[in-house]
Amino acid sequence: MNLFNLKHKIYLLLFLFGACNAWCQNSTVHIELKRTINIPKGTSATFLDGQQNVYFVNKDEISKFSNYSTPIKQSIKKWQSIDDIESINSLKIAVFSKSQQQLCFLDNTLSENGNCINLDELGLLNVSALATSKRADMLWIYDELNSSLVLFNFVSKKEIQRVDNLQGILGISGEITLNENESGLWISSSDGKICLMDDFMNVVRCVSETNQAMIPFADGFFFVNENLLYYRDLFEGVNEVYKIFTTENIRELYISGNQLIARTTSELNVFIIQD
Repeated sequence: MNLFNLKHKIYLLLFLFGACNAWCQNSTVHIELKRTINIPKGTSATFLDGQQNVYFVNKDEISKFSNYSTPIKQSIKKWQSIDDIESINSLKIAVFSKSQQQLCFLDNTLSENGNCINLDELGLLNVSALATSKRADMLWIYDELNSSLVLFNFVSKKEIQRVDNLQGILGISGEITLNENESGLWISSSDGKICLMDDFMNVVRCVSETNQAMIPFADGFFFVNENLLYYRDLFEGVNEVYKIFTTENIRELYISGNQLIARTTSELNVFIIQD
């Protein structure tokens, strides 16, 4: 084969590979509305887990709804408030009360599973946010007192990692929300800043997006701004995904498997994420 032709073919292959790679990286995320779920009257908070179970909270009562079983209800009077429900695994959830600074555990039937943990007894005095870690038996905890981010083992009741002055390090302010996925720990604040940290608590990147709700997915995040739903890859930019036709504002976003759920005051809109 002629050396010139060989070089020409190699250059052509490299060009096509580069073009394909660029197209793949810039390809958009698509979603399709699957169904709508009405939120029961009196519901004060809604949570989802990775198994597509929905938890509706009404004061001290939790109702669990699943596609695969009959609804379950549990009321525990000692709870003053239920501010977060985090899925540990398919058989266990963690229930957090901000007013009591207490972490309790339930099994998949919503029965109590072991003793509750009083966080103030562990030196965590003003916890306002938490998230399940992908590492076994661990939770991410944010303590407002020293703006501390803690990786906490709830079995041994020990701190594994800790960073103080998180807001100063990230340059954020306001209410903090934590979420972890395969890409790392996502930290969002009510001032519109969204940061990704790796497993060693190093900052990967921070961006700013005006939003009413956000949730991480893959290497980016979905967010709502003025009734439009967007997906932003942290490194590639923003794609408009879906125009939401609703008279109610989107209050919160959730990810459960390949589903994106958008919550309004009265309903959950369930979308299928299509790669």
